[in-house]
Parts: sequence; structure tokens; C-alpha cells
Amino acid sequence: MSTNNNSNNVYGGDEINAIVLDPGSYHTRLGYAGDDFPKVIVSSNYGIHEDDKSNKKKLFGESINVPRSNFDIKPIMKDSLIVDWDAATEQYSHYFKSILNIDFNEQPILITEPVWTDNKYRQKFVETFYETFSFPALYLAKAPTCVSFEQGRPNCLVVDLGHDSVSVTPVIDGICLLKNSMKTNYGGRFLDDQIKDFVKSKENLKVEPTYKIKTKVPTLYPDEESKFDLKTLPTDITESFEEFQQNKIWHEFKETVLEVPDRKLNSSNGQQAASLREFYSQSNYKRLFEFPTGQSLELGVERFELAESIFDPQVYKFKDESLSARYPANSGELSIKSKYDDYRPLKRVRKAESNQSTPQPGATGGEDDQSQPSQPDSKSSSSVEIRGLTQLISHTLSSIDIDLRASVAHNIIVTGGVSLIPQLTERLYNELSNSNPGLKIRLHAVGNSSERVNQAWIGGSVLASLGTFHQMWVSKEEYEEAGPERILNQRFR
Repeated sequence: MSTNNNSNNVYGGDEINAIVLDPGSYHTRLGYAGDDFPKVIVSSNYGIHEDDKSNKKKLFGESINVPRSNFDIKPIMKDSLIVDWDAATEQYSHYFKSILNIDFNEQPILITEPVWTDNKYRQKFVETFYETFSFPALYLAKAPTCVSFEQGRPNCLVVDLGHDSVSVTPVIDGICLLKNSMKTNYGGRFLDDQIKDFVKSKENLKVEPTYKIKTKVPTLYPDEESKFDLKTLPTDITESFEEFQQNKIWHEFKETVLEVPDRKLNSSNGQQAASLREFYSQSNYKRLFEFPTGQSLELGVERFELAESIFDPQVYKFKDESLSARYPANSGELSIKSKYDDYRPLKRVRKAESNQSTPQPGATGGEDDQSQPSQPDSKSSSSVEIRGLTQLISHTLSSIDIDLRASVAHNIIVTGGVSLIPQLTERLYNELSNSNPGLKIRLHAVGNSSERVNQAWIGGSVLASLGTFHQMWVSKEEYEEAGPERILNQRFR
């Protein structure tokens, strides 16, 4: 830290207990540095209730699941970025004070962030925290960097399958290579919307959220009609609350039923594709999913076809045009421009040209893509190449410096809630090995599901509790003295 009145304070190690905040699209996690798991895991949505006197009150946590009159559910985060700053600061303040009992003047905070944030957003984030909470110091850490620390692998490729997005980020010596990073929106929400579209297309299959159901009788679709009774509830339940509760059904469906097939279902060989579908239609692959109404739906090859879209986003054709419109064609290329994001290890100088052991891979159904990932796609939206998970990773590997490629390919970390779908890592390993024969592929996926979805927070906890991390904290005085550009681009990397 720079020389100022607070320079004698040390924020790190055993002397002080830092706070770690990991805001995500689906859940936000808060807790103390040094702990194994976060103290608070809360929905990244909030409820706003308007009473008879037009007084509005924000509610967080489990209380947003209680049906009320004139009760709207709104998102705090979208694509891992804050979209409602007032609600975000109010939510954090609620848990800082009521659960964590933070002493704002004594405890610094480490906050995770995705790699696609711009400086305007980061500056607002930092200044909001300094002004609203009076933390003595803070640090912004890239989420992939935190995951690499959690795994103890400074050189790795972090594949994060989250709710709103799927991202692939190379990490070298603990620093993210922004220009080589990729992101698509074919994540958990994409699967949820496919499930919604699939279920809604079934005739006479009634779907009601759990909060409405009073009693139910188990039945099997389509042979039996659903038999259930509804609770007596307020008549003015809002559409946003109803949709929020229904989304929980699609989320549970995704977690309990989907399974990734071991090979591509939409093979160009028609006979092979037909035999695969017949194979996955056998009785031992069938599963039942019970809806809150008590009606069960039997699924065979459908549960594999829905999961297949992780690897081929075009395989499922939406019947609802409004859902399809949410997911325009996306090649995964990010346009990140900064004079500080061209980090290279000091141990060698990169040659002007080098032979590539791995060819530049093309996207599904498209030609080979030779453009740099940092450049926006110059094609029209109708001809944008759509990349599934394997194509994203292969393209990222081929864009990395050839001297780093082998070490990164040997340390591919798979994280995020969607990665828990059965057989996903096995299929990913097979496809990456086949498409990159010159590289030794090795995937690292934590077996503990709770740890898998909390990896970024746990990595931040490890990072902030290191005794040597005290020199990384940035106080408000240093931020104002050095200026936002220098702090954001040189310190928060």
C-alpha cells in the first residue's frame, strides 16, 4: 500500500479476518476468508412488496418464496454483472450486518468479478463499496484466478459452466489472459428455457409451482390426468413471482433428469444417429420426473437430447419464438481491449511465427476461424458461427501461445453448476482428446458438488487469507491518490 495515514494497518494473514463476496447470476455467496465454505448462499434476486399505503419494501433470501399480494421478483444480477445497484447494496448490507456482523472499519473485502467487465463498471463497483460500506480496503479478483487458487494450479484453463453463461479463460501465473478468453450464453438458463419449451409443448400436462399445491395424487402422463387441489392464495399474485417459482421446476428438472450422451446424437451419418437414439430409448435409460402436481413424465432419449445442446447449441429447435429470440447466434468471441491485458510470462520471448501443433478449430457447421478471439465477429448475425463447449475450449487452446499450450491443456478445470450434469466431463474429455491429438488433455473436476459450485468463493477465501496478500489490498486513500485507471488495470488484474 502507498504511504499514508493507514499504511501501518495490515489487512491479511492471521491479524484480521477479511470478507469474501462472490456475486453470481444465480446465487450470491458471502463469508469469511479462511473458511471452507461461505456463510451465506442467497438467491441473486429480490422481492419488492408494495402495501396498501404504496410503501415499498425489499425482501431477500428465502422470504422471496412466500406468496404475497403485489409482490414482484426482480433480478439483481444478469450475466454475472449487477443490473440493480440499489438492491445489490441493500442485499449486501443486510447480510453484512445481520449474519456476518462485520466491523466495516476493521475488515477488508475481496470481491470476485468475471473477466468481461469493463472499466466503467469496475470503477462504479469499487466506488460504490467505498462510499456505501466504508471498508478500509478492498480487492477485485477475477473469478477464474480464484478457481485456479482453489485448485492450486497457477497455470490452467478454467471452464465455468454457469447459469447465464459458459466461459473459458486461460490463467497463467495466476493472471487471466483476457484476449484469449471466450464466453457464450448457452449455460444453465439456456437449458432451463429448452426444458420449459419442451414441457409446455406437451398437451394436457399441467404445470403448477409448488407453492400453489395443497394436495396431490400421483399420476402418470399421458395415461392419467393430473389430480391435485390448490391452496387458497391472494388473488393478485404477480406474473414475475409466478415465473420465478416456475423456473425452480425447470431448474430441478435439469439437475435431476438430464444426462449427457457419450457421443453426438446429431451425427451426419443418419443410420448411426438413428441407432444411437434407439439405444438411448431403451428402458434402462428411462427416468420419471414428478411435477409438483403429482403428475409424472417419463423421459428416454429426450433427456439426452436436451443435454446435448451443451455441446451443440443448435440441436434443439425452440417451438416458442420468444424463447428462441433470447439466444442469438454466438461464437463466444469477446472484444476486450486494454493495453494491460497482453500478459506474457517473463521466462521466454515469443517468436514472431511458430508452427502450431493444434490446428485452428472451426465452429460447428462453419469454416475454420483464423481471427483473434479479442476481435468482434465481423460477419452478419445470420452467419455467426455457433460454438458448443468443445469448440470453445479447442479454439481457446489454439489461440494460446504455443509454449503455454501443453501446460494449460494438462490443467483444464471444469467448474460451475451445469458441469454437475452426469457424463459431461467424460464426453468433454473424449471430444477434446479427439480434436486435439497433439496435446495431452487432463480435466480436473472436483467430486464434491457443494465445492464445485462454490469454487470461486473458496479460491477467494484461500487468496484473502494468505499472509502475503496484505500488500494487495487497496485502501480508499490509495485509490484516490493513484487514480482509478492505474488501480483497475495494474492492481486488480
